[in-house]
Amino acid sequence: MCYNKVVYASDKKSATVEAKCRKHDSVTKIEYNWNNEGFQSEGTYNADSTLQNELTLIVKVTDGNSKEFTITAEPTNFVW
Repeated sequence: MCYNKVVYASDKKSATVEAKCRKHDSVTKIEYNWNNEGFQSEGTYNADSTLQNELTLIVKVTDGNSKEFTITAEPTNFVW
């Protein structure tokens, strides 16, 4: 299970988005694909008002048996 936690700057023109994922003990690796920019280890994304579309996130986890699973989080829309 994953969801995005959004913390806006005081001017509401930028935000930090953090993927909050519940992790099972068998998971050995978590990767994040923010906005289709490729999988990386960073669980946060810095967005600003130049991002006019929703922010997408796919989370890929790998367990101890090298099995991979993906979760597609609900897209995030911003107030700007």
